[in-house]
Amino acid sequence: MLRISQFGARRRIAILIFAIGAACTRSYPVGRLSVQVIDANNAPVGGVAADLFKVTPTGRVYWRASRTSSNGIAVLGEKGGIIEGEYVIHITLTPWQKLAPRELNDRPVKVKAGDDIIVVFRVLPRLPVRPVLRSGALTGVR
Repeated sequence: MLRISQFGARRRIAILIFAIGAACTRSYPVGRLSVQVIDANNAPVGGVAADLFKVTPTGRVYWRASRTSSNGIAVLGEKGGIIEGEYVIHITLTPWQKLAPRELNDRPVKVKAGDDIIVVFRVLPRLPVRPVLRSGALTGVR
């Protein structure tokens, strides 16, 4: 029967605690990543959700989320930054907004250590659509 001495068990536990502590305090190269949303007049647009997805060999992983403030800027990874890597930014607009012509959502971005990247999205107001009135269809008159 295999017996581990009390000294050997304590030593293994100390090594395990040290390894976990070292892994938790390891520093990773990080950059800063922000999203700016502006309208046709270059005015900031607040309240837009910005989601960051990390690109992996098997697809995308939801990584960070933020919302634009009154200055139109959302900082992703505000505390500590964003680890180096490839990402995709997706914004979710309100029902009364749409992306400007030639603007694409799901924008790819590559972050490197020390970067300070601002990805700009331009939006336009979505005009309300009026229902088409057919003779008496909405009034009950035939």
